[in-house]
Amino acid sequence: MNIFHALRLLFAVSSAVLLSGTAPGADIVLPPPDKKGGKPLMQVLKERHSTRSFANKPIPLEILSSLLWAAQGVNRDDPDYRTAPSSRNSNEIEIYVVLPEGAYLYKPETHQLAQVVQGDLRAATGTQEFVASAPLNLVYVVDQSKQPGDFDTKRKLVTACTGVGFIGENVYLFCTSAGIGTVFRAMLDADYLQQQLKLPIFKKVLYAQSVGYPPHS
Repeated sequence: MNIFHALRLLFAVSSAVLLSGTAPGADIVLPPPDKKGGKPLMQVLKERHSTRSFANKPIPLEILSSLLWAAQGVNRDDPDYRTAPSSRNSNEIEIYVVLPEGAYLYKPETHQLAQVVQGDLRAATGTQEFVASAPLNLVYVVDQSKQPGDFDTKRKLVTACTGVGFIGENVYLFCTSAGIGTVFRAMLDADYLQQQLKLPIFKKVLYAQSVGYPPHS
C-alpha cells in the first residue's frame, strides 16, 4: 500500500468517526455524567415543551452521557436502583440509542453503549419525517422476561408504559435544563423497528423519543 492509498484509508476512517469520537462498529464507553448544576426544577418545569425540528448539530458525548444517566442511570450503590422507578424494581425497560452511525443498547450498570446494529436506522424509529434527521433517537423497549410472572397481560403493559413515561419525562427535564429539544413519540411501526433492531421475540418496542438542538442554536 503506497502512501496515497494509506492517506485515503485514514481519511475514510476519520470521516466515519462517531460524533463521540468512537469508530463505527465499536461499543462506546461513556464519560462520567455531570451530576451537578442545571437549572432550578421549577424553572425547568415552566420551560418544558416538545420540539419537532432540530439543527444539524450532533449531541456531544459528554451531553449524551449525562442525558442517559438522567434517563435511567444508576443513582445508588446498588445498580438495580435507577433515576427512574420501575414496578417491583424489575428495570424491564431498555433504552436503545439510535445515532447516525448505528444503534446501541444503553447499559446503566456500566454506563456504556453496546452496539447492536451498524448503519443509520433513524428513519426506522418513527413515521414522522423529522426523525430521520434528528441527531439522536431513543427507542424504549420492554424486556418481558424481566416482568413479574404473576402480572397478567394488561398489568404488564400498564406497568411497562408507566416505566417508559418516567424515563421519558426524565429526558424532557434534562433536555430543558441543557437547552436541548426533545419530543416523546408514539407514531412508529413497532414491528418493523423490532426487526431493524434485531430484537428477540420477548422484547417489544413501546415508544421513542427524538433529541437534538433546536434550529439555529
